[in-house]
Amino acid sequence: MRKIKFHNLVTLAQQDTPPSVDVADGVIAALTGMAQRGGDLYRPYFWMGVASATVAACILIAATLSGQGSQDSISEVMTYVSWVTQ
Repeated sequence: MRKIKFHNLVTLAQQDTPPSVDVADGVIAALTGMAQRGGDLYRPYFWMGVASATVAACILIAATLSGQGSQDSISEVMTYVSWVTQ
């Protein structure tokens, strides 16, 4: 019984035709209009990349400075310890 229903559904699906929709012309016209009005379509991505690079550079500088500060402290402690042991 189930095989017959499935076979009927397959037959109906094979007979069905997709609707005719053509959106390519509308999309190309919209993109052309955007390009003529605003110029560069990738400008928001450029500024996002600039902002990301700036934040990454700030984090890198902060990490480097904090790493140097802790190394200087350790160096001072080791110098003091070596001075005391002598």
